[in-house]
Parts: sequence; C-alpha cells; structure tokens
Amino acid sequence: MFAIVEIYGKQYKVAKGDKVLVNSKIDVAEGKTIKFDSVKAISDKDNSIFEAKDLAKYNVSAKVLEHSRDAKVTIIKKKRRKGYQRKRGHRQDLTLLQIQSISATKTKKPAAKKPAAKKTESKK
Repeated sequence: MFAIVEIYGKQYKVAKGDKVLVNSKIDVAEGKTIKFDSVKAISDKDNSIFEAKDLAKYNVSAKVLEHSRDAKVTIIKKKRRKGYQRKRGHRQDLTLLQIQSISATKTKKPAAKKPAAKKTESKK
C-alpha cells in the first residue's frame, strides 16, 4: 500500500517504513509523531482511491528522525565590464521523516436524535 501525501506544499509518494527527506524544517521535536491529513491518492494492489470525499478519512503518520541542513549552494552574479559582482549563499533546512502508518480514521455513527420537548404556550 502506498499513498501520495502533500507535506508543506510538495507531494511525496510514501509507503509504510519509508524514509522521506522533506525540504523544510518541521517544527516538531525529534522522536515525536506528526500526522498529515492532506492525502491525494491511495493505492493498494488492485484498489485505487482518488475521490476527495473518500480520501478525507485517510491520514499518514510519520516520526521525525532528525533535523539537518543541506549543502551550501553558492549563487554568483556578474556583469562583465560593469564592475558588478555579487556572491550569496544558501543552506536549505531539511527534516528526515519515517512513515509509520497509512490509515483510515473510523467514521463515527451519527447520534440518534432525541425528540424535541414540546413548548407550552403561555397566555398573556
């Protein structure tokens, strides 16, 4: 079974036990569990689910393994014969997640409606 889930604006194909490197720092401590509700698709052998109303009851839970930073990317701009040079750098924050489960939440049965009490009219 695998799912396509949206995590911080990007879509990832995940299965139970997978490790996913996410391109943003998730504000959750290492070792804690986080749930993602924005599941885009579910597939299991012969069965695939793409309907939004069916996907609304699914969620993906993942454990935060570590927070790190990517290698430095250097950006150099130069215009020849103009004396213009600019050098900047950037390091992207990363979060390593381990997918623990892809599960459907159980739908609650609606509570039985009690008949409303009749109001007595008072004469004025």
